[in-house]
Amino acid sequence: MAIQTDPFQDIQNRISGQIGALAEALPHCALAQIVQGIDDIRCLARDHGFGAVETLASRLESAVAGGGYRAAILTYLDAMSDAVAAPRGPLPSGAQEAWLALVAMRLGH
Repeated sequence: MAIQTDPFQDIQNRISGQIGALAEALPHCALAQIVQGIDDIRCLARDHGFGAVETLASRLESAVAGGGYRAAILTYLDAMSDAVAAPRGPLPSGAQEAWLALVAMRLGH
């Protein structure tokens, strides 16, 4: 008997897996690899309607490309892990601001 899998759950697991893999590899990655990993997560999230993850990944990409912020990467990745469970679809601007405020709060800003 074949077990059917939920496509949404599969994508959710892929995104979570990529976030976890990037977090584990972080100490050993060059900046270019980090940016590529974040971009891969952002694209997967965008393509499958995970707006909260896409928003966080996009902001993290900009922060890393603009000047490193290596210490903040794990904070963003933690927030992205939380965001995987958020409702799918486009985010209203208030929800985007709330996710970004969560990261700022975690960073102590």
